[in-house]
Amino acid sequence: MRLALCLILLIIALVAPASVNAALRYNWDTVLLPQDAALPTLSSQPEQRFFDQLFRAQGIDPGSNKAQIVRVWIDRIRQDPLITSAIPGGAQGVGRIFLDPQLREIIMTNGLVRLPAADRLSYVALMTKFLDELVPVNCFGLTSLSDVMARISLREMSEPDVAQYFELLSKVLVSDALNSPVILPTRAQYASAQYHLARALFAQLGGDAYGMSRFESYTSNPAQATPSDACWATRVTLHAILSMPDPDRDFILLLTIMHAIDESQTPARDASPPVGPSPASAQPGRAPRPTPR
Repeated sequence: MRLALCLILLIIALVAPASVNAALRYNWDTVLLPQDAALPTLSSQPEQRFFDQLFRAQGIDPGSNKAQIVRVWIDRIRQDPLITSAIPGGAQGVGRIFLDPQLREIIMTNGLVRLPAADRLSYVALMTKFLDELVPVNCFGLTSLSDVMARISLREMSEPDVAQYFELLSKVLVSDALNSPVILPTRAQYASAQYHLARALFAQLGGDAYGMSRFESYTSNPAQATPSDACWATRVTLHAILSMPDPDRDFILLLTIMHAIDESQTPARDASPPVGPSPASAQPGRAPRPTPR
């Protein structure tokens, strides 16, 4: 099971970069935001100029269908009462999510653990698609997945993928706003998930001794890995997870994100005391500890 244990560390790096002080509920007092982070409200002309600049920075024609898709989804997000009620500044505060990377990752982490399993899977599958289709084999010479994904712009994404991304973003924001309890697996369920994770990884590597040795070498000492090795291991990991059966696949994703939250150095201002994994029928508090009972 050593490979499976090493894999957990790798997934943590994938879904919740350690550079982000992610808490289950973010502390707004610790988030530094630009003074002009809100979307313009004076008239339609300043707002249009704002979007035009945004689209041109992303390499998108402001009059294109893709630009229209983005605007429609941003408007939907700004008009959602659940989302705006959870963000200081309401609808105008939504602009901060798109302009502040740290805040966006904190909100994404909090929302991802509370998404329905199917939506969480869709999000990971979409990120995997971007990695497969829009990222070179050496991940731009980078070893941090968050840095790699930051290199992908809306220009490279297809229109359907842009629409799906913003739809999932909207769901994550709603999930973050609802702040529902997180249902964690039991010890037996977690053990089953680890077993299927190891099998999925073995199958993904095709039982190849060199591939398995390369993967274990990476997970044992990722700091010494080349960008190509890190990129390869990331793809192997994500495809192995996506090939797993439910509900084990979601248990791995959920517990990994929860573990990353537990590693955060920023305590949640309104978080409840931590608890361990609970049966699916239970309603645990917001707890960042995935250690099985």
